[in-house]
Amino acid sequence: ICTHLGCSPTYRPELAPADLGADWKGGWYCPCHGSRFDLAGRVLKGSPAGTNLVVPPHYYKSDTTILIGEDGEAAA
Repeated sequence: ICTHLGCSPTYRPELAPADLGADWKGGWYCPCHGSRFDLAGRVLKGSPAGTNLVVPPHYYKSDTTILIGEDGEAAA
């Protein structure tokens, strides 16, 4: 959830797409008001959002599976 006004950012992994500019290195883009976040969810300078994306509770069930919405302690 975007920390600006609660919209849903989209994952944009491509490098330097025409609509995001030559300096885009991949990450999360919020189409509502143009907030940009790097791949780790850190807000980029000049974005309307004032804080980083919140990482939801999660844990690794295996080497190939992540459960989102619970942390390891809650699942134990």
